[in-house]
Amino acid sequence: DVTFMETFVFALSLQQLQCSALVLRLQTHNPRKRTVAECVLSLRQLGSEESEHWLDLKQPSKSSVCHSELHLSTLFQPVSGRIQVKVLAAQNLPLSASPLSQVFFVKAEMHQLGHVAIEKKTRPLRPSGGQCRWEETFHFQLASLEHACSMSLRLYSRSSVRRKQCLGQVQLGFDSPLPEAIDQWKDTMAHPEKEVTAWHRLSPP
Repeated sequence: DVTFMETFVFALSLQQLQCSALVLRLQTHNPRKRTVAECVLSLRQLGSEESEHWLDLKQPSKSSVCHSELHLSTLFQPVSGRIQVKVLAAQNLPLSASPLSQVFFVKAEMHQLGHVAIEKKTRPLRPSGGQCRWEETFHFQLASLEHACSMSLRLYSRSSVRRKQCLGQVQLGFDSPLPEAIDQWKDTMAHPEKEVTAWHRLSPP
């Protein structure tokens, strides 16, 4: 075990706090400086009282890591045989060298019985304060109520000097690699007509 007991102070406005995350990297300097693990803490839920957090350190990704988050709501409508997905917002969006031409959009698709439903896409939005707010709703018709389905939502960026780039994805379903995504999906399927909303950190595409 290693104890640091060091304090860092960052001056952020409340608006910045709502769309920021703290990235902590564990580094070694012997024989050379390198990052051996890292973790991320969203600042969205912090309050005025001091709080302690235990964070899981993970091996750093060799590719560039995006720490953006997607705000999604889901609704199961068994009578009409549909899944409703609402893309609400994204935050902690990466900055571009050409911010005036940079836009973000989300692609959503449903998977069931080995098939991919028609892909749906939000309108492209220019970010403001590291955030985009779409509030767009998609409906996907289920091929069968007896067979499990899953959703994938990918966040893309695009600028005038670069083609579109997939920043990461959120997989919703019983086999999702994200515990929060599994919890949202279980709640959605167990309680028809209940709108379930949650923030999700992006996984590598």
